[in-house]
Amino acid sequence: MTDERREYFRIEDEIALDYRPVAADEVDGLVERIRSHLVDRFTAASSFAATSRQMAHAIHKVQHDSPELARCLHALDNKLNMIAQLFVSEEMHVNDQPSREVTLSAGGLAFRSQQEISVGSLLELRMVLFPSLVGILTISRVVSCERDDATGGEFPWLVAVEYEHLREADRELLVRHIMAKETEQLRALRSENDS
Repeated sequence: MTDERREYFRIEDEIALDYRPVAADEVDGLVERIRSHLVDRFTAASSFAATSRQMAHAIHKVQHDSPELARCLHALDNKLNMIAQLFVSEEMHVNDQPSREVTLSAGGLAFRSQQEISVGSLLELRMVLFPSLVGILTISRVVSCERDDATGGEFPWLVAVEYEHLREADRELLVRHIMAKETEQLRALRSENDS
């Protein structure tokens, strides 16, 4: 990984993950899909989350003059986010597939695989973060793939990728998710130590 990618903070996490190799003739179309601001069923929740952050400041301003309107706008935002989460859940069949343990950062991802994946190859990754059910789409390059039979079991290959194409809004969502998880883990650790 490049030095820039190494600067991102990493956490151990559980996510829904779907990936597939990307053929050379597919890359341009996928990059266009990622760069475009067109929302599909899978990216709806991440797009809505970014919009919700933008709306929060405006709703806060409205709160002072019209608390009822602010509550209504907030409830409407929540309803839309729930619909978007349902889309993501249906697209990834989240209820039918087990979550996967990964090492997650805003610059890349490490996960276990049943088969070897060639270093340098491109993968389309679709990730769903919990509990927000936000779907993130990226094209990622495999930077390492090592066999580890001792701890791998059914998934003996440890694959590390770095994101080559990722919306900046999605990178921001990853950063926020990672920070929230880190805070949660520190709180749990403090609670254990206090017991």
